[in-house]
Amino acid sequence: FKVAQIRAGLSNEEIAKNLGINIVTFYRKFNGDSEFTLSELITLKQIFGLSNDDVDRIFFNAQLA
Repeated sequence: FKVAQIRAGLSNEEIAKNLGINIVTFYRKFNGDSEFTLSELITLKQIFGLSNDDVDRIFFNAQLA
């Protein structure tokens, strides 16, 4: 996630704004205390310029392991 964020040049606050959530909610999701919704994942895919494989690797691989 952090690598994609750095490549996109976006701060945590900018990502939260793009997702339509407040920064506290973003940190909960980022830290794994709650999950990103499907619509949030789609938005992250778009703003980070991710492929479907990237999304799977970043958001789902650790959960399946």
